Amino acid sequence: MLLVLHTPLESYELIAQSGSRVMYQVFVLLAAIVGGYLIRKDALSWPLSKRQSWVILSLAFFGAMVGCAIPAFIAGGMIEELAWDALVSPKTVLGGIFFSFVFVSIYKRIINNHANTSDAFARGAIAMMAIGRIGCLFQHCCYGVPVSWGFDFGDGIPRVPVQYFEAIGLILLMVFMQSVHSKNRFSGQRIFIVFFLYGLMRFLLEFLREQIAGVYLGIGFYQWFALCLALVGAWQIIKRRPTLNLAPIHEPVARTSHNERREEQIG
Repeated sequence: MLLVLHTPLESYELIAQSGSRVMYQVFVLLAAIVGGYLIRKDALSWPLSKRQSWVILSLAFFGAMVGCAIPAFIAGGMIEELAWDALVSPKTVLGGIFFSFVFVSIYKRIINNHANTSDAFARGAIAMMAIGRIGCLFQHCCYGVPVSWGFDFGDGIPRVPVQYFEAIGLILLMVFMQSVHSKNRFSGQRIFIVFFLYGLMRFLLEFLREQIAGVYLGIGFYQWFALCLALVGAWQIIKRRPTLNLAPIHEPVARTSHNERREEQIG
């Protein structure tokens, strides 16, 4: 086999050119429509006014748009260079779902709103990620490390098809969250179950992905981000777990009848 050598930037550009940008955009649009519909539908159960609901939904959307773009500017490596050079910076769903949560949390803390709104984002968020990742299959982005048995995504080098692994994992997670929603389980914890499971899955899959961002202590920038997301999810799951009522149960005091008391006095 002829060994093809490219610089990381050359491989990135060749792979980007070989994929279908149009199909990627189609699936991103489909992801936004399906995910947005599910979030809006599940948000109808919020005990909030219509104005408050739309403010929270708008902040979640704005946070997702900011969050998916910002990490690239501090990621280090080739990604950071591309972010500063290109008009449209590389995006990450890790930052999108995390900053969406942060923006809504800050707003609710400011207005002292304690209503549970997080569950409404669980199904929609995972649907967006699952459908959007299918778009990555067409665009050939988020490719894996070179291996002898892999797929050639356009640079002449066989690579791990890590996009396929993540797409399958996200679809399975979407099915699981749909089941959770249908059975009305884990109230107040659902989006954080997504945080934990996706963060853990993404952390592990990043070992198979070509590291085009910075690497710190042997772990890639986006792996650190995924680990933080999983930890936030675990912390919130524990924090929001149902509490058991451990108050002591008092036995009712037995009442003595009038005749019984007279018999006791006579005896």
